[in-house]
Amino acid sequence: MADQPHEDVTVVPIPGKESEAERRRIRKSNDRDQALEQRGEESPHNRGYDEAADGMPTPPIERPVDEP
Repeated sequence: MADQPHEDVTVVPIPGKESEAERRRIRKSNDRDQALEQRGEESPHNRGYDEAADGMPTPPIERPVDEP
């Protein structure tokens, strides 16, 4: 048995948590996307995001039909 509690435990990152390097990569990507948006350009990374987040627009009704 080990002299100190938890002496033989290996510390691993919590699944689903980002590392510092991953956080920096995400921040850089977000900064780049925001700069493009401020210039009125669409980021390839964000293309289609609004439609996916908001859902597809409802198509106009061409011809209403009265149901009995």
